[in-house]
Amino acid sequence: MQAPTNYNTLKQRHLLFGSREFVIKAPEFLLVKERSIGRMHETQIPLSVLDPFPTYSSSFSLKWLFHSLFVGTLAGFVFYWAALKDMLALYIFSGILAATTLVLAYRFFLYTTRLVIFRHMHTRENFLYIWQNRPRRKKVQDFVQNLSLLIQEQQQTKLNLPTRLAATAPAPATSPSPVLPADI
Repeated sequence: MQAPTNYNTLKQRHLLFGSREFVIKAPEFLLVKERSIGRMHETQIPLSVLDPFPTYSSSFSLKWLFHSLFVGTLAGFVFYWAALKDMLALYIFSGILAATTLVLAYRFFLYTTRLVIFRHMHTRENFLYIWQNRPRRKKVQDFVQNLSLLIQEQQQTKLNLPTRLAATAPAPATSPSPVLPADI
């Protein structure tokens, strides 16, 4: 099955992380344009370095989860203490802590995201992250399938190229080092 050779694009936006645009420059490259406040960056990635089989993961920030749980627990203790002492100042303080807990929980849910991860072919490190639900899950799945197909085709042609070259022309004889003469 042949992947289309047109330029497929996927634009993603996230409130905290800015926007990203992935442009498949078939058949060899993926262009990643990232923009956030005060920063714009473009990266061109050869498809031959990506593993064609992505992994799927869910990511969230433990920092925001622990902060919201800690402040929520503290708000509960202060509210309990306010109920025992019947002090208006403690009720106000527990209300402020409860509002802070809601803000921290909101931040936690903003950082929670589902990811499609393409690994580096040789080092197996996580190399390219794509958010699964931005802009729409179906569009992201189509883009990932197209990208995986192009990566497989790129690697297949890369594997077939040395065998074709070896079969067509013998390598010319050279000295051991092209920089140094053979007499030295």
